[in-house]
Amino acid sequence: MTLGRRTVAWMARAAGSLLGAAALGSLPAALAAQTADQRRAIDGFRDSLETVTDSLPLRAGESRLLLAARKSRADPMVHLRLAHLSLRQGDLGGASHYDDAASEFKWATQLTPSWPYAWYGLGLAEFALGARGNGGRDRRSVLTRDAWSRSTQAFARAVSLEPAFAVRLEDLARRAQRERDAGRAEVVREALRRATLENRGGRGARILLALGRVQREIGDSAALRTFQEYLASGDDRALALVELGRTRLLRGDLAGQAEYLDGAALDDPVAVAEYRADLLPIASDAQLADFDLRRGAAREEMLRRFWSVRDRLELRADGERLAEHLRRMRVARREFLLTSVEGTERFDDRGRIFIRHGDPDDRASFTIPGVEPNESWRYRRGSTDMVLHFVARQALNDFRLVESVLDVSDVRTVIGQGAPGGGNGEAALSAEQLLRSRAALSPLYQRVPAGRQEQIGDYLARERALGRRGIQIGSLSDSYVLRFPRELDAWGSLVVAGGSGSQPAVQVLFAIPGYAIEPATGAAGIVYPVRVRFVALDTAGTVVASVDTVTHLEPGGRVAANRSLVGRVAVPLPPGRLIARAAVQYGEKGGSTFEVDTLDLPAPGGARLAMGDLLVGTRRGGLPIELGDGPPIGYSPGGVVHRGDGMDVAVELFGLAPGGSATVRLWVAPADAPDGGRPDPSRWRPFPDGDAQAVVRRAPGADPIVRWRATLSLKKLKPGSWTLAVVAEDQSGRTARREAALTVAVP
Repeated sequence: MTLGRRTVAWMARAAGSLLGAAALGSLPAALAAQTADQRRAIDGFRDSLETVTDSLPLRAGESRLLLAARKSRADPMVHLRLAHLSLRQGDLGGASHYDDAASEFKWATQLTPSWPYAWYGLGLAEFALGARGNGGRDRRSVLTRDAWSRSTQAFARAVSLEPAFAVRLEDLARRAQRERDAGRAEVVREALRRATLENRGGRGARILLALGRVQREIGDSAALRTFQEYLASGDDRALALVELGRTRLLRGDLAGQAEYLDGAALDDPVAVAEYRADLLPIASDAQLADFDLRRGAAREEMLRRFWSVRDRLELRADGERLAEHLRRMRVARREFLLTSVEGTERFDDRGRIFIRHGDPDDRASFTIPGVEPNESWRYRRGSTDMVLHFVARQALNDFRLVESVLDVSDVRTVIGQGAPGGGNGEAALSAEQLLRSRAALSPLYQRVPAGRQEQIGDYLARERALGRRGIQIGSLSDSYVLRFPRELDAWGSLVVAGGSGSQPAVQVLFAIPGYAIEPATGAAGIVYPVRVRFVALDTAGTVVASVDTVTHLEPGGRVAANRSLVGRVAVPLPPGRLIARAAVQYGEKGGSTFEVDTLDLPAPGGARLAMGDLLVGTRRGGLPIELGDGPPIGYSPGGVVHRGDGMDVAVELFGLAPGGSATVRLWVAPADAPDGGRPDPSRWRPFPDGDAQAVVRRAPGADPIVRWRATLSLKKLKPGSWTLAVVAEDQSGRTARREAALTVAVP
């Protein structure tokens, strides 16, 4: 290594001062253990340098300290300050100053070999020297290895003298991983490993904890064994269980959830803080407050329920959701973590969304000079995909959520003046290019308008509504959707219908495109075996129904590629407000998971007048749903019926007293709201068919579920999209209402 400009002087000073100290018979008080005041002084000086970004005041400070060093050669505090000042100059671009820093730290270790701050600083300087040569060839790679070897020794010595320094090494390893510098992370791991060998017993427990965390961070399988040793040390059982559970789960061992949760029953403040940190990115304020109020076993039960509800609702095995959450947290720390000048850390908005929903299904960005860094994500959610837009305005990597992809400062003024494709100059072109760059995320971006102002305004409103909805869902929910290697593109729906006696039921309906499946051969000919999974939870998170079954569908022949295989599974459910989800699977790899749905199942004998879902049926096939003793209704997925066929409608009523009656009326309105919402109240009108109104009665002694159904003509409705509403009113004036979509198709 080439000697630095102060290295030769350091060697001379070291020899002279040490000889002088020996002549006195003992070294000065500096050789004693470093005092708390001295530690605070060094930390304060180092922290003050972190805010300095101009090299001029650093050089001035260096000159003053060099004068002081000449007068007080044996004062380690002067050399430590001078070393940290050189280290900061190196960080600001003066790489040669790292040599100076190393020289000063070496001098301090000679003066005070029992001071951990001197050894830790020497490790930092050699750490930086190794990074400077990393990635080179020949001689530079040799210099890197030598520097990192010295860094390892210095770090190990610092931690051996003061195990609390292990926390600082953890931070160094995390930063190295974020910067994708495996070499520096391995330096830290090796230093901690050596320190554990030198510090057996209780003194080395804290070092074991740090070693395990660093090993896990860099993917070293030895982390599990290290945490087991830490547990055996008896230092902090709760913290050991947290780390053991995390490690097992990150390795795919779902049994780790048991260890993870066991630690929550112990009222250890450090471990409790770790559990809370895991919850913080996805828990609501109410859930965090609940966690803070609980103690011991009650805290463990709260966490168990928090994660098990998510496992059940995502149709996953115990522990899968927590394991995925920990994986996302690890990725987010590497990819989306921001550190302020003060040293505080936070995730940018991409990180917040990533932790809640995982890897997006699609990404898009647009990069040209003059346009702020931008990125858009799409999460596929059946017919209601979630699209989110991010823009980096304040800092290069600080991406923030925005409602519209056009919320890039460089194009906002153009959009405010007219069409995305209008305006003048390069900015107008950028706006249109920015929109078209998102064409893969939504059909909305495939049709950029250019024309009348009202068309442009409508387009911009719909585009912004799409992003606003994405922010609302993405920021207030979390998910781990069950994915299959091959997506079936199946349609699915949950409808409240088909109850029996006094118990309501839900129908799990599905339609799988013929092009996505190949039939099997059964005893009666062609058969399609479909696995159906369903789960329903009450508002407390308790599973009230769970189904995992294979239904063998025999449509009478092969389903054409342009047709669908339709099926259903009926599930009796208790009354109440439930959240539910379903999925279908075909073969080992094909499947589709449907969105979470909220079900309101009325109590048949309750005092509240209520209805099940409004069913829209067709006479051209459809899904047959049994309704009491009458014939089944051929339910039409999505409410699509042919105008010439007419339609069937049906609904179940709950809450009628024995002998009571209710008037049922059907209403219709165009489904043309600009934001896709409910029709304007002024546009509702009675359905144009005399049979769309009737009186239904519950006979004395009859079952409490009463049904109304009608066959209606569509001749007075134009083809297009409509919204139907059925309104029931009983003799006491109580009302109930249900709505459904209707699409009138022309043959």
